[in-house]
Amino acid sequence: MVFAARQVFVLNGYGAASINAIAKLARVSKNTLYARFRSKAELFRAIVARQIASAQEELRPAFGGPEERLDERLRAYLNVALKSSLAGDVLEINRLIVSESPQFPELGKAARARFKVGVQHVAQLIEEGVRRDRTTCRNPAAAAEILLSIVYGWYTLVMITNRVVSDRERASWVESVVRLFIASRSEW
Repeated sequence: MVFAARQVFVLNGYGAASINAIAKLARVSKNTLYARFRSKAELFRAIVARQIASAQEELRPAFGGPEERLDERLRAYLNVALKSSLAGDVLEINRLIVSESPQFPELGKAARARFKVGVQHVAQLIEEGVRRDRTTCRNPAAAAEILLSIVYGWYTLVMITNRVVSDRERASWVESVVRLFIASRSEW
């Protein structure tokens, strides 16, 4: 049902997607669909939850070990996150969120929840890096949110301009961002 909903949302847009079309594609009755998901918004949150779970599996190896330097771990994490976000259903859903969230605030709420998961991941990396290096950080979550906001800005520009980014270009950009972020470490 979630896969069918994703297909209908991407094909028709969130606003134009109907529960009837989703049920038909999923080959279930409307009642069965409503028994599992009370609304389109709940179906959309389920799509985002699956994307988060999938991303967490992809990102797990990028977390590295606490013995690795923070800059190495951040580079690995951001490269994996961006590579998966620039292709497939994540890209399609993000385009849908950008285009329709002004009309449907529930899309923006789902995107914010997903962003918060990323902030938690990066804050964890920062906290482990601070412990490893015996330094301090006033607010790891704020530092993580700043870093990811920069990354999200670049990603959004790439997404809305339909630009194809090579692995080399993405890695070079990530390298620059991480270098600048680490250089500002005394301000965290």
